[in-house]
Amino acid sequence: MYQLCVFIHILMAAVWIGGLIYTAAIVVPFAVGHDKEERQRILRSFGRRFRPVAWSAAAIGVLTGFGNLLLRLTPIDLHQIISGEIFDPHKVDRFIATWLPWKLAFVLVMLLLMLFHDVTSLQAARKFEGSRDSAPGNRVGTMAASIALIMALFVLYFSVRLVRG
Repeated sequence: MYQLCVFIHILMAAVWIGGLIYTAAIVVPFAVGHDKEERQRILRSFGRRFRPVAWSAAAIGVLTGFGNLLLRLTPIDLHQIISGEIFDPHKVDRFIATWLPWKLAFVLVMLLLMLFHDVTSLQAARKFEGSRDSAPGNRVGTMAASIALIMALFVLYFSVRLVRG
């Protein structure tokens, strides 16, 4: 069961981070080559299709992350998570106590940045008089998404440190 949970967790991280990288490296440069209205149509269309996939991956990733802690070979019990003992190197493995807080903090900030991006983008589209697909871009939201991608890469690094020291 533990290996299945880890597999799903890694798969969901690949979907989330892969989507962010694909958007930044492929979709945005492609869209920039078009006129302003068409660019927004491309970006909003892609976002509308990817958003449910990404947020589903994030939710499943969070659930399997907790599952990984509870099911691992040296399991952590729910009491240790709730009480905060999971961050005490005298109570749990030193790598967990050291790297898990970093990973959780960066995951939380990354998710909040992407939520901010999605909410502000949707608000900008709703306020626009014309077609929502042609609504102007959202610079602050775009910056938030860019920072979230960087945070996601740190989450990957912290994940490797958790399992490989």
